[in-house]
Amino acid sequence: MDNQEEVVLEEDEKLDDDEVFLNNLNSTLFVKKDYDMKDFDYEWLDILEDVLPYIDNILRNPKRFIINEEEIVKVELARKVTVESVIHLTQHTNLIQKVEDNGDVKPSKILNINKEESMDTYENRFIFTLLNNLRMFFEQRVEATSGSSYCMDKNIMKYEANTKVFGENLKISIDMSDVSKSIKEHSGSKNGFSFAERIKKAKQQIDGFFGTELMQTLTRLHVAPVRSPIKKTNVILKNPNFRKAEELWNYIQSFQSKDKKEKEKRDYFDKGVLKNEYDQAFLMAFIANKNFISSSQSTNETNIIQQMIVRLIDNLLETDPLLTEDRVKDVFLKQIEMIKEKNIKRRKSIINILDNRLDREVKSIDDLLDMFKVEA
Repeated sequence: MDNQEEVVLEEDEKLDDDEVFLNNLNSTLFVKKDYDMKDFDYEWLDILEDVLPYIDNILRNPKRFIINEEEIVKVELARKVTVESVIHLTQHTNLIQKVEDNGDVKPSKILNINKEESMDTYENRFIFTLLNNLRMFFEQRVEATSGSSYCMDKNIMKYEANTKVFGENLKISIDMSDVSKSIKEHSGSKNGFSFAERIKKAKQQIDGFFGTELMQTLTRLHVAPVRSPIKKTNVILKNPNFRKAEELWNYIQSFQSKDKKEKEKRDYFDKGVLKNEYDQAFLMAFIANKNFISSSQSTNETNIIQQMIVRLIDNLLETDPLLTEDRVKDVFLKQIEMIKEKNIKRRKSIINILDNRLDREVKSIDDLLDMFKVEA
């Protein structure tokens, strides 16, 4: 040993072991964190289920209006002579071919009016567009929320440290992997129906809507879709079914997902509280190891307890300088009782296992003895 080391040892001897330990400590704590969380919101399905019966009412009784198609045709091609046809003829005498002596009028051509029902109304086109938007919205939300909500938190830590106490070199290396994953029960269940059952029922209703007369007719007509803002016609304003349909329209147009998604991946060297806790654990291990190799077992146990309590109190006071003696006692007593109770349960469990094992062995021996008696 050279003079420099002797000087260092002399200075170290003036300090307590734990102070020398911490003064010479070099440590690193590498942390690799992988956090992934998804929490789905199913408000959209509640709203959709509430509105679908109102849309069904509309489709069962679609709005119609009469279209009059006027056409000047030869008399023999006219399907029906109406009042409008006669009035038109009096206003267009050039269409009169001949007037009989008895006053009968024989026209060459006459106004023919074809009356047809049409579903091409604004209100129907509104429902037509709404259902097309709803089907797209429904498929997107089902795809986005098909899985269960979950939370996965994975932490990998590697602690390495070395120190020197009175010429003794100490090293430690700890690898720890902490993985917690929780899958929440599907929160999309309601009224006794699972999320899958609710989705299946809603899909059947929406698909059924596309087979109705209104949807098929407007599809064949290739009607233009309506756009926001929706016109406030009397039907849309006053009919409760159409008011509900408009609420769904506004909800889809302004929809913002309330699903929660968080993801974090990062690698770093911790230099805060966590690393300090590992340093203290290394120190505790050093104190325990040192006392275990001491000569007196009774003194050994006393020293271990005393030094660990001292370090523990130091750490507690560093964390909370206002910590009271009563609070410390209360925490210690509660923990002691919990550990005692846990140890008692463990002993009882071991005894029960041994008793059961012993009973089985005794029974086996009795069965063998009975077998020998029978043979004898």
